[in-house]
Amino acid sequence: MAAEEVLQTVDHYKTEIERLTKELTETTHEKIQAAEYGLVVLEEKLTLKQQYDELEAEYDSLKQELEQLKEAFGQSFSIHRKVAEDGETREETLLQESASKEAYYLGKILEMQNELKQSRAVVTNVQAENERLTAVVQDLKEVVTLLPNLECSGTIQHPLQKWTEGHVEPKPTILD
Repeated sequence: MAAEEVLQTVDHYKTEIERLTKELTETTHEKIQAAEYGLVVLEEKLTLKQQYDELEAEYDSLKQELEQLKEAFGQSFSIHRKVAEDGETREETLLQESASKEAYYLGKILEMQNELKQSRAVVTNVQAENERLTAVVQDLKEVVTLLPNLECSGTIQHPLQKWTEGHVEPKPTILD
């Protein structure tokens, strides 16, 4: 029986060796698979890290560009506001200048209208004086034509005195 027992023990060891070999193969296969998965995860991690670094660099670039745009916008807004204020100031200045010029020219127009009225009054007075002088000259011409007919100088003075007494010289007046 000892041979039978040895055979059983050998069979048992063979079975145990086959089972352990099978387990070792499966475990080795699982380890290889785990290593392959680990490599895939590692490659994916490296890819994600690279993408992260690229995104972070792009973020920093965009952040810097945004800051530059904010600064440019602020400057543009300030310039636009300054231009608008200057435009408003210039417009107010032009309106004030225009109003001042209008007032000046209205004053000049009124002054010229007054001068025109005065000139018309002077012209009217001059015309009246001219008419009076024309009448005087006409009267004098009549007197001169009568002079040769008068015999004495005493009678000549008498009509001249009579004529000057009847003609009172009008004083010129200025109309407003």
